[in-house]
Amino acid sequence: MASFMSEFERIIKTGEINSDTLSQILSLDEDQQQAMIERLAPAPDNVAYDILSFLMNTMGPTHPLRPRLYQLTMDRAHINFKFSMILINHTNPDHPGPITHLIKHILSKETDKALLKEIFRAAGRLGMEFLVDDLAEFVFYDDSELRREAVTAMERIGTNKALHRLEKIAQTDKCDSDILDALTFLKGKQKTRPASQPREKAKPSQLPQLSRQSKPAKSAPPCQPPEDPNVRLLVSPIIEDRLKAFDYFGDKGPEVAHALHDNLENQTPDLLENLLRLIARTIPQESLGDLLTLTEEKDLKNSVRFFLYTALSHYPEFESTAPIVKAVTDPAVFVSIAAIRALDRHCSDYIIAEIRKKIESGTKVGETVATTILDTCAPRLIEGLMASDTFSYISSNYLESSAPVRTIDTWISILEKRKQTATAKKFARIRDKRTQIDRPVIVVIHQSAPYLDLFSSLIHGCGFCARTFFGPQEAFEFILSEKPLAIITDFFIRQMRVNDLAREIRELYPVDRVPLMVSSLQQHLDKSNLSSMLQTCGINGFWEFPPKPGRIKSLAGGNSQDLLGKDLITPAQNAQNDC
Repeated sequence: MASFMSEFERIIKTGEINSDTLSQILSLDEDQQQAMIERLAPAPDNVAYDILSFLMNTMGPTHPLRPRLYQLTMDRAHINFKFSMILINHTNPDHPGPITHLIKHILSKETDKALLKEIFRAAGRLGMEFLVDDLAEFVFYDDSELRREAVTAMERIGTNKALHRLEKIAQTDKCDSDILDALTFLKGKQKTRPASQPREKAKPSQLPQLSRQSKPAKSAPPCQPPEDPNVRLLVSPIIEDRLKAFDYFGDKGPEVAHALHDNLENQTPDLLENLLRLIARTIPQESLGDLLTLTEEKDLKNSVRFFLYTALSHYPEFESTAPIVKAVTDPAVFVSIAAIRALDRHCSDYIIAEIRKKIESGTKVGETVATTILDTCAPRLIEGLMASDTFSYISSNYLESSAPVRTIDTWISILEKRKQTATAKKFARIRDKRTQIDRPVIVVIHQSAPYLDLFSSLIHGCGFCARTFFGPQEAFEFILSEKPLAIITDFFIRQMRVNDLAREIRELYPVDRVPLMVSSLQQHLDKSNLSSMLQTCGINGFWEFPPKPGRIKSLAGGNSQDLLGKDLITPAQNAQNDC
């Protein structure tokens, strides 16, 4: 093992591929494979490409290491499109699900002609019918070489769908001899082969793409009201309208997906944020392509990125979160927390390797990344990073000195899973000692884990204990048994509106005994309408999100003016114990 790893590290350092050494990977045991993956995941692109190409070409389809190498290639392909060729050559063209969104995304973004031609030729060679519509777009592109390659690829795919698209193109001013020759060839094939059942059309896994334009891309569109009246309600200045819109779209995933697709570039304030909130609630598969597009946008507002990453954390499967790994160092803590949740949900060897590099950089930023991951209680990331001595050292110091109880609980559960009983008992004693400290309890209710994670950290930092709940029912059970110092929530919560929640809370505790605060990213609301709604429902005030620590500290004093602050309107599973 030592000699193999030494030679493997030499290959990564020099880029000189040795097939005899790489062939040994196929017979490594599980621990040896893990050590190899840890070195391969952060390797330079050119070396990683050659190694992954060799291994994917060499190992059989049932080799136990293949899924991890495939995912590593997928992650690299989202950062460097060149890796997509490995995926194309090792994906069943009749079941292209894992790469559908990636390849479509590359065809809409890539400008490297050499790579585009490689993809076109592979699509034709492998008969990738799911790319017919995307290839057809290139016929309208002002590049004769790419047009010719696209037509050739459609001809080689040769299905009824390819034929029909070529027939439609032939009716436009883009018709030329290449298209006519392709049509003649395909129609000739139809006459000479026996009648057969047409290939069943796969259901589109992504909404249709906008037509490719030959002229320069337009700048971002100005703020304009959405066409759909129900979508317009999402940006109404009247909060009740927004509540109605959330009720309407709450179980309509396909409609939400279409609304997101139609408004991806609409700059109307609050629109994209609220559509992404609905995406997180409804989880439509049709939106996967649009979410992938958004992950690679460079100039998204922090509020949009928060809801984008939150939505990704709700999806049970997403092909790669590699494009957002850089967000773990974002100076906006609520953005980095949401990114960590998404990365933990869709964890991979590449994600672990990239985060590990940041933590082992020896900087204050690296230490902050480590403690934020701990406070976010991201078990898959934490366990994957435990192989890093730097992460383990930072974690041990933080857990022993000032970490919240729920952070220690997560650490203990991972240690117990790894059969490290003695160390788990050590941290259990630290936890038990910390839980004996009597702190006022603040209840937080929200269906979003990143929202709860952020408030847990803020509340702990202000000297209070946070009890966080995903739904109101569990929260009520706790509130009935113990009077909290305060309750914090958002306008939109699971199972009920905030005004209904407020009325039920006020049946238990009056306004002057338990403050109820709304902290939200909802902006551009009518001031008088919102004030009236808050007063009518017995809500003490509206905070920006995330609120400043001074807001939370003011809860101990109970002064309503301190609770409201100056920017009242114009903003810039079970209970979890975070004492």
